[in-house]
Amino acid sequence: MAEDAIVKSKPLKGFDKETAIYIPLDTSSRLIGNRLEKEALKYEKTPFGHYILLEKKTILHQCIGSPSAVVGLERLIASGAAEILILGFCGSLNPNLSLLDVISVEKALSEEGTSKHYIPRKRIFRASTYLRQKAEKSLSAWNLPFHRGITVTTDAPFRETVTWLEDKRRRGIDVVDMEASAVFALGDYYNIPTAALMIVSDTLSARKWKTGFTDPGMNERIRDYFFPFIEE
Repeated sequence: MAEDAIVKSKPLKGFDKETAIYIPLDTSSRLIGNRLEKEALKYEKTPFGHYILLEKKTILHQCIGSPSAVVGLERLIASGAAEILILGFCGSLNPNLSLLDVISVEKALSEEGTSKHYIPRKRIFRASTYLRQKAEKSLSAWNLPFHRGITVTTDAPFRETVTWLEDKRRRGIDVVDMEASAVFALGDYYNIPTAALMIVSDTLSARKWKTGFTDPGMNERIRDYFFPFIEE
């Protein structure tokens, strides 16, 4: 049994919804932030991210990387969150995945430093089958295509070398992100379902990095795939 922590997260007053959505970052046009501000019943900006209260759920936004994600989500768990869905972005390591493809993450390899503080000696974390399938059923109902895939979560996106890329491809890893394994570990620790849907925002090959975050189609993808989960 895990030992109790000395420092414990305090709840956010009024942010007591059971469903939490975590959106790590925004476009340069603030497409997501502008939409959230318009819908917000309550909006609180903190050093750990922006908290948005909606009618049926809470949102953690603008909070990049595993340590920030977990600190921010700890406060929502303390406030009553009972399931967490990541709506995020990833880089493709699989040549069969293209910019703007959408991935439903089945499992995540941890190459970040946060998850071991929740679940020591474990490196592979799985999305909740229940929550992943729930999200996938919604996508299918909305006629939105997606891929299932495996991610590796890193703290160091500028240390993705050719050797690193080849190793991940040999291991069958499809994409790279900066939060999933830590959030899945957090969910395992608290016995809270977690899942992740990610838009491919850049691609890696052995010789070149291609970014698609400013692609004209990105805003449309966000509207099609992310906004329905925010609004439902």
